[in-house]
Amino acid sequence: MVSVASADEAKKESGPPAFHIGPTAMWVLLGGVTTGGTVALSDKGYFVGGEVSAALLKVDNFIGIYGDGYYDWGANGTYFTGGLELGHKFLGVDGGAAVRFDDGETRVGLAGRVSVGVGVAQIYVRYMHFPTRIGHMTIPNDDVLQVGLELKLPFHTIASE
Repeated sequence: MVSVASADEAKKESGPPAFHIGPTAMWVLLGGVTTGGTVALSDKGYFVGGEVSAALLKVDNFIGIYGDGYYDWGANGTYFTGGLELGHKFLGVDGGAAVRFDDGETRVGLAGRVSVGVGVAQIYVRYMHFPTRIGHMTIPNDDVLQVGLELKLPFHTIASE
């Protein structure tokens, strides 16, 4: 009995087990293009840009961070958003900060998005809110509602234990 316990201890010290049954968590770095249209609440138009994200995948769930940037021809402005993303199977939600550059102004607000995806493609609806008051100045409501398509590919994976 003592020799069996010693053999198990030596095996654990020599490295990870050679065989594993069941899912293991994995980090995935993804990048791709995003496009769509601003459909309500603000200047309507189409947009094109890119997105990168890093997500931890395990079984049917994922959690991670994302960042995207795009130019919107309806608003004649550039947007950047970034934050946390969560998902289960083909459904995802994300949200965080939004920054808008247009007409020489910089506006900071909040963004939230719901998506449905299969493979490398996902369709999403995003809402962004920008405050209507900055100090003593009242500015027009520039809330944004967008519908878009995103194509992202994994460009690096990192196995996790």
